[in-house]
Amino acid sequence: MIALLLATLTQSLTLIPLALGINLSYTILRATDMTIDGSFVLGAGVFAQLVTMGFSPYLAFAAALLCGALAGSFTAFLQNGGKVDPLLAGILSSFILYSVNMAIMGRPNINLLTTPTLFSTAFGHGNVLGWLSVALLIGLFVIAFYALLQSRLGLCLRAFGDNAALLSRQGYNVTYLRISGFGLNNLLAAASGAITAQIIGYADIGMGVGMTLVGIGAIILGQHILLPFIKKHYLRAGSELLAAFIGIALYFFILNSLLRLNINPIYLKLLLGVLLALFLRTATQKTRLS
Repeated sequence: MIALLLATLTQSLTLIPLALGINLSYTILRATDMTIDGSFVLGAGVFAQLVTMGFSPYLAFAAALLCGALAGSFTAFLQNGGKVDPLLAGILSSFILYSVNMAIMGRPNINLLTTPTLFSTAFGHGNVLGWLSVALLIGLFVIAFYALLQSRLGLCLRAFGDNAALLSRQGYNVTYLRISGFGLNNLLAAASGAITAQIIGYADIGMGVGMTLVGIGAIILGQHILLPFIKKHYLRAGSELLAAFIGIALYFFILNSLLRLNINPIYLKLLLGVLLALFLRTATQKTRLS
């Protein structure tokens, strides 16, 4: 049981920035941004390619974040200039990013096991110190994201998700808000991809498949567990963050439990997909009753 909980905790930790990004797009901007699948791989691929070329891990990580933000900005541009539906714009961006990611990586998989990373020195002194360094970096993202939600920009992004047309009539630059929102949520997805690549020891072209769906399903589950608290507006931002953490942790707890039951890996995504469908259906029913 302890091993199961530790595996759940460590796997959930690396995907917290991804959960924050999906929370920003799905909960605050009220958009299903499929770009995240591609941005997750983009962050991992840019980081892996740069560090294997000899660049500093810090520079590589910053470049990964910038590339993620650019990918999100491209999706926002498609919605604004091309008048494309947000869901279709995200699918199109993710489709394009597959080729971009392959071009950046140069091959389907980049090995990082023998390459210096942000956490390699810490893990060299023991797993506890290594995971503490990961938790410290993740904590910085959480603090920055919470501060964003409380800032004027965060409030404007929430208003943009509620009613962009009304915000535009009041004189706000909705184009800037759209680019900021989608740029930030994909920056967070890229950060999660870069961190995950360092933990598992490689970047892979297929590592982002289904990440958006998993994140949305987990966040909805977490939100409906904490629904009474989210309704209290003075606890709203903190409750949304906690809901994202709980949802991701529950997903990985279920995943690791299935693995320990010796479920055939061929059927693993089938079972997880059915469970996510049940979570989404239950969440919808609770919303209608509330």
